[in-house]
Amino acid sequence: MNATTALRPRRGLALPLLVLAVPTLYLVYRDARIGCPPGRTCLELAHLGYAAAGLAAGYLVASGALAVADESALVERSALARLALRPGDSTLAVLGVYFGGLVTYLLASAATTIPGWLDLALTPVGLVVGLPVVIAYAAMTMVGNALGREPSLAFQLGVVLAGLAVTGAWLFVLATGTASLLGSLSPVKVGSR
Repeated sequence: MNATTALRPRRGLALPLLVLAVPTLYLVYRDARIGCPPGRTCLELAHLGYAAAGLAAGYLVASGALAVADESALVERSALARLALRPGDSTLAVLGVYFGGLVTYLLASAATTIPGWLDLALTPVGLVVGLPVVIAYAAMTMVGNALGREPSLAFQLGVVLAGLAVTGAWLFVLATGTASLLGSLSPVKVGSR
């Protein structure tokens, strides 16, 4: 696959890009929120630049990984790869809504104080979406307690970033399941690519 074809936007990039985007955006969000007094806006133009640069780098890495992995061969051999690398229109639409909602919430929480009642109402959504990172962090804590010492900061960061990458894949799974459920409940069947 030549470089122009590899860098062209396509459906197969949705999952790999999401796996890379979630940890990237988390690091930018964390940088914006660290040391920020409550009620104060700490989101700066530089953070938006970091996010854009991180997403661009993630896009290049995802494109390169799919080019090396031979996306077409994977899709032909495995139904799971076909589901992951050839998402339908409805899956992409639901994924767009989910990801847009999460980014909107994170930007709003970095720019202003979210009302307590809204934070409380959205807690179940955050627990469902963040389930993989919660499990990864809980497992790391249990292992640290069993060993009798706290893991190094680098190890903790690695576990959290891995959990966030799995959270990106989990978000894709949730979008696929939601799209499938909505499709089965819909009286009108819409064709998908």
